[in-house]
Amino acid sequence: MRTALLGAGLAGAGLALAAAALPPASAAAGDTTPPSAPGTLRNCPLPAAPGSGLGIGVSLCWGAATDDVGVTGYDIQVKQSGAFTTIRTATGPGSIVSGLTLGQSYTFRVIARDAAGNAGPPSNDVTETANYLGGMPPSSPPPSPSPIDQTPPTRPEGLATQSVYVNGAVGLVWTPSTDDVGISTYEVHVWTDGAFPRAQATIDMRADQVTAVVTGLTPGRDYLFYVVARDRAGNLSAPSDLVRARAMVEPPVASPSPGPGTDTTPPGTPTGLTTVTGMDIPGGVFLAWNTVSDDSGVPPRYDLFRRTLDSYAYEGENATPRDIVTGLEGGKPYTFQVVARDGAGNLSNPSAPYTAIAQPGSTSSPSPSPSLGLSPSPSPSPSSSGSGCRVTYATTTWDGGFTATVTITNTGTAAIEGWKLGFGFPLASQRVTNGWSAVWTQSGTAVTAENYEWNKTIKPGQSLYLGFNGAYTGGNPTPAAFTLNGTTCS
Repeated sequence: MRTALLGAGLAGAGLALAAAALPPASAAAGDTTPPSAPGTLRNCPLPAAPGSGLGIGVSLCWGAATDDVGVTGYDIQVKQSGAFTTIRTATGPGSIVSGLTLGQSYTFRVIARDAAGNAGPPSNDVTETANYLGGMPPSSPPPSPSPIDQTPPTRPEGLATQSVYVNGAVGLVWTPSTDDVGISTYEVHVWTDGAFPRAQATIDMRADQVTAVVTGLTPGRDYLFYVVARDRAGNLSAPSDLVRARAMVEPPVASPSPGPGTDTTPPGTPTGLTTVTGMDIPGGVFLAWNTVSDDSGVPPRYDLFRRTLDSYAYEGENATPRDIVTGLEGGKPYTFQVVARDGAGNLSNPSAPYTAIAQPGSTSSPSPSPSLGLSPSPSPSPSSSGSGCRVTYATTTWDGGFTATVTITNTGTAAIEGWKLGFGFPLASQRVTNGWSAVWTQSGTAVTAENYEWNKTIKPGQSLYLGFNGAYTGGNPTPAAFTLNGTTCS
């Protein structure tokens, strides 16, 4: 058996998974028929004697799926922040998922795959509470395993900026969160290079207010921030509203410039964020807002953000004041904020938060195909005429883990309709744990990221942001080369 980590998406659960590798695919040419849905997913007896020391987790069983050629394996998925993520694969209709948090509930589903890589529809969802595997607690259980604190703190409110006279720094202040046990700390996250990594921040926690000084920023550059509270049990709160701040230039100069030219005036603040009705978008929402202007005379672009359980998801860049967001769970509320950005990189203040209800008709996370499988339909390659791409890769690294931000830019003259990014890790010890804005897969050191339906088009000159959390042992070198639809990018 080999071990994989689920990553940061499950707060407080270092989820170790005993994973079985899929056999090599030997697909019959032209097979496009997906397998059937697996049979009823359920908790089942463990294939081990009581007290066998398998740790804490859940044992799952399901009925075998059928296929016109043959089922080669199953993707076991767990629900994180409202979306299902594949955490391991299995060759047969059963799996032990270990390394969970005692007493915490997890929601699973299973998807079958055939030799051609076709993914079938998902099984039923099942929610199970992690317990001692092997049928009984060990002879010396950890002290006081119950009750377990699973109540998150309240979200930080009133996030605002304040002046700090330190070069490359931003000051923040907010109202303290509350918790049934107690707040351990706060985490400040900053939007930079297409992701929200945790910022370098000195935090002062007082009874009436919390302040933070964020350092290590580029003087004169605009940033977005949000804050989450963490309690003593490791539970994370919902994120605060987004706030925009400009890193201090100290000593002051006449025209600090965050981007090309000398333009330092931000665009106007977007207002009127609302839902547009009249269009059938199952599992989605159609959002629109008022146009804003910029002193440059060039219409700004807009960045849309969606609040998740404990962070923000980037829904993409728009040249017009509207966006269609898909891949949501029908009937559930989602909160959005939009920010305007001019050509010099100046950011507007975020819009007021707006909560929309996703239209009924979708079951869960962003789905690249009607079958709700993990892999999208084969992506057409861009034509050789007018094609070109550039890829940037940036990481924020800590001991044993990292967040990678990947930017794909279409440098050609023709739109890219469907894409597949490929690269190889230099070391076998580097691996992807979970990602966003693409369907991420890894085989050995080879990594691929394929588009969803909602972000399959990259227009000439447009950039697309995606990324992933990863783990490593020893070093974490940068991949040497990237391809897009088989073409090497600069």
